[in-house]
Amino acid sequence: MRKDELTSEELFLKEGDNSAKLPLVDVHDSVMQAIGLGNGRLAVKPVPHQQEGDIPDIMHRVEPATYAKRCRKRMWSRPVRRWAAVLILVVLVGGSYSLFKESPWQAAKFQYEVLPYEPLLATKEGGTIEVSKNPLVPSKVKIPQRVATKEEELLSEKNLEAYRVVEKLLLPGEGASYVLKKEGAGDERPQLGRVIPAMLFNDYSSYLAKAEEYKAPYLPRPEYLPEGYVFDQAWIQPDFEVNENELLALTDGIKLEGGYRVMWKKEPTARINYEYSSMRYKKGESMVRINAKHIKAKTGTVESLLRTNTTNVENILVNGTQLIYTETTNIEIKLGYRYRLVWTDPEQNVVYDMTAAPESSALTKEEVIRIAADMMK
Repeated sequence: MRKDELTSEELFLKEGDNSAKLPLVDVHDSVMQAIGLGNGRLAVKPVPHQQEGDIPDIMHRVEPATYAKRCRKRMWSRPVRRWAAVLILVVLVGGSYSLFKESPWQAAKFQYEVLPYEPLLATKEGGTIEVSKNPLVPSKVKIPQRVATKEEELLSEKNLEAYRVVEKLLLPGEGASYVLKKEGAGDERPQLGRVIPAMLFNDYSSYLAKAEEYKAPYLPRPEYLPEGYVFDQAWIQPDFEVNENELLALTDGIKLEGGYRVMWKKEPTARINYEYSSMRYKKGESMVRINAKHIKAKTGTVESLLRTNTTNVENILVNGTQLIYTETTNIEIKLGYRYRLVWTDPEQNVVYDMTAAPESSALTKEEVIRIAADMMK
């Protein structure tokens, strides 16, 4: 065999045999004959030119090694270029940034953008919702708890008794206002009160039906919830303005022990409004509460949000709507929640408020933002 017919391994073996001055034996042909391939040498057949519509009967490698290396280099360089572009974008937009999240429970992409804090427009007239300029701080001086006098305790007990007496006279959904007087009290200011129990619902469909009936602020049910959280309860809180002059003009009433008398009147249905809705989702002791209410004030600061000196405050842009996001980790001052998210609908004069409690809630920032985002669709 000629050297140009041998592989590199065969040349290596032959050179080793020559160095040992051993006789050379060509077994290539005999081996090929034994396995049924004859004496011919294997050669690479040329690839015939394919006509349109022909299907080759063998597979041929068409990607040169150098091309594959270039592809691999480009594939590795793409993520680097993408991250470089993101960093440049962060610098250009002045500190805001976007995050993509993919939940293990839902495969859809979730995106939100973090922006510097600024007040939210709450009404068409220019009313705003702002974070309080003065944070809550723990008092360095222990303030002694005020002890109520016996007269104050008695008045509080009689006020509760008056409430229960009037409540028993009402049908479900009815409301009443009352005034509590003590006979012979002279110029002592009477106690005004109202009886208007909340409408409670143990399932979302019942809440939705009543919210539509009474035109209460509508709370859409979020399709996304963190694992383990389930619907617990919803309620609508009716309300009305107490007309003090009408109550003080009443002369008849129900006599209570101790020289007290309660005068009351049922409120007309037309005067009862339904400005507040709420629903709650729970997982063990952890819960998420979502509220919606109509805004009464139209201008100025219509609501001020509490914060401590360690509260993180920022704006979040999600689904085209901005919300105020606060996260509090101060263990000295208990706000009753860890996360709070507030957003508005200025066209409807409605403000939405979501809190995650207790303050030790295991929910993440992305999870609470996604709940709110799901309600904005």
